[in-house]
Amino acid sequence: MNDSSGRVIDMNTMESTSTPFGFASRAAMASTAFVVAAFATLLGLLYANVLPDLVQEWWDDPNYSHGFLVPLFSAYLVYQRRASILATEFRPSWWGLAPILFGIASLVLGQVGAEAFVSRASLIVILAGLTWFHAGWPMLRAVMFPLAFLLFMVPLPAVLFYAVAFPLQGLAAQNAAWILDHMGVPVLIDGNVIHLSHISLGVTEACSGIRSLISLLALALAWAALALPGTVTMAIFAIVTIPVTIVANAGRVVVTGLIGQWFGRQYAEGFFHMASGWIIFVFAFMCLIVVDRGLRLVIARKRSRP
Repeated sequence: MNDSSGRVIDMNTMESTSTPFGFASRAAMASTAFVVAAFATLLGLLYANVLPDLVQEWWDDPNYSHGFLVPLFSAYLVYQRRASILATEFRPSWWGLAPILFGIASLVLGQVGAEAFVSRASLIVILAGLTWFHAGWPMLRAVMFPLAFLLFMVPLPAVLFYAVAFPLQGLAAQNAAWILDHMGVPVLIDGNVIHLSHISLGVTEACSGIRSLISLLALALAWAALALPGTVTMAIFAIVTIPVTIVANAGRVVVTGLIGQWFGRQYAEGFFHMASGWIIFVFAFMCLIVVDRGLRLVIARKRSRP
């Protein structure tokens, strides 16, 4: 076949330079796929005793049922940023061995000391080290947030979990009692138990709001990463989750108390108690929409200034 200048082009030897995901060549794509597969196999062997227990805890503990979605979302974030990631220069660095060795040591110590959080979180440290070692610091920075987001799939250690849950229980009980009192409902609070004339409500760990806080924080950061990426906007979204969770959980206790007071315990402990978690989620979701709109308005005004 002749081109416009009269040169002969052999169609049999002509090869497209475009490859899936923007790799420079098929050889580069094959090499990267081989390295990823090799590392995945090694990590699978290293964590053969850790990952099954982690997945089982996601299944058994409602506080961490979102763990199934976290790796999928992190992978999606990497895919979404593939253009900038692939445009990042590869600079393999021996410094990556430091987090790799630290992660392996944490895995061993966590297994020996029966500290599940340490052994599970070490996987993220090793992934960061492998990225640094094989692709360099600029690449690690490019995938830092997707890697850090994986922390949401790791259940908190019991000490930290209850250090957060207990204060949230007290806040929920005190705030709910204060609201009920100002609504004219006779109320007596004893620790985390709210006594009304016809019903007593115990604000247990399950009602503390920590489940809502963890899930909402993950949702808020995911929202920010997709809609308004940036350190400041992510920090704002993260900070907003705390008062939103506290207010929503206190409202849940108040409404539960009012239903029990007016209609009886069976109604307060029935369908509404199960559905109230979704009500909190919808309320929190609406708050995130308000924050999103507010930030967009502020950003638009800043850009419109001369």
